[in-house]
Amino acid sequence: MFQARQWSYTAMAAGLLLLASCGGGGGSSPTAPMGSPKTVQVQIVDFAFSPKDVQINTGDTVMFVLSSATLTHTATAEDGSFDSGMTFNKPGATFSHTFNQLNTTINFHCNTHWHTNGMQGSITVGNGPPAKPGY
Repeated sequence: MFQARQWSYTAMAAGLLLLASCGGGGGSSPTAPMGSPKTVQVQIVDFAFSPKDVQINTGDTVMFVLSSATLTHTATAEDGSFDSGMTFNKPGATFSHTFNQLNTTINFHCNTHWHTNGMQGSITVGNGPPAKPGY
């Protein structure tokens, strides 16, 4: 009887130890679902992006929306990861890009008005580094 009781206590202790090692410590699990992807709008108004700098999460989408009558704008990433081309051909025209990178900052500009008007901005994904100086 003593051995049966000893075995029972040992099995119970092993079960509790196994259960405690399964987590539950309040930390995030690698399989924990992230928030739903979001779409963030960047307005193109006259010769500026608004907001100029955007902070998003991996999987989010940035939608550029032409909100002025100037039809010669682009939204072009310096690293080549996206380029709207000349899709902004009427007010309300849009261009979207989904960002699947981790912890990065992408500087972007308007090819037409970058040098003459300083039309530029940045998109920080996750915990990316700060934008380049001047952005």
